[in-house]
Amino acid sequence: MKKTLLLGTLTVVALGLTACGSTPSGHQKTNSASSSTKQAQASSSQTSKATATSSASSSSQQQTYTDAEYAMMAYEKLDGQGMANLQSNADRMNWYQKGNKFSVDFGGHSTTMTVNNNDVLVTYDTATSSGMGEKNASVTYIKAGLAKEYGQYKDTLDQLIATGTTNAQQRDGASSTSSASSDSASVSQEALNKTYTIAGHTFKPVWVDSYKSYILAGTNDEGEAGEWLANYGLTGTDREQAREELNSSYDELYGKN
Repeated sequence: MKKTLLLGTLTVVALGLTACGSTPSGHQKTNSASSSTKQAQASSSQTSKATATSSASSSSQQQTYTDAEYAMMAYEKLDGQGMANLQSNADRMNWYQKGNKFSVDFGGHSTTMTVNNNDVLVTYDTATSSGMGEKNASVTYIKAGLAKEYGQYKDTLDQLIATGTTNAQQRDGASSTSSASSDSASVSQEALNKTYTIAGHTFKPVWVDSYKSYILAGTNDEGEAGEWLANYGLTGTDREQAREELNSSYDELYGKN
């Protein structure tokens, strides 16, 4: 009888130890699935954060420009003399807009910029053997390239557009009965009688009624001095010197010296 009780007790103890030392397979699968879910959630969260950061960074690098700004960029690209030079002549700039077409002039021939979806078409007078304006040429600039090269000057572009627009409004708002004598307050008779030399060519003051002002026109059919010079083909120091002579001549004509 004692032997029977002892064996039963040992059996119960052994079963108990076996139960304590083992883990149900179902519990192991639950823990594994939970761990996988947490890892997937963490990975998804990191991916979302990375995408958001990349999107924000990309957005911060993008800049939206107006049609007018693209048009001014295209004109400067064609002119190729630098923003500083354009600013120094802003007081003579006339800027117009009609829809997606823009035009700019400095008292003579105008240059037209047509802003399209992805590019800007620039139409301008080409230089000829006898002067300017006998035929037109055109060039197309891609917006992305203009923005990359001139986007940093956005504030300056806006200032130039504002100044040119004001100048054009003031010029067009002048009385249609204006004549050369009405402009004599700002241009002396001595200045009107003088001949100005720019890049070895001679220019004389000429009244342009549609502009309500004087321009310097070449005595050998060069046309308006500034527009002629832009297409004359000078480079380097010769071009810089000619620009200085042009600015000095107009300053002298209008009594700014």
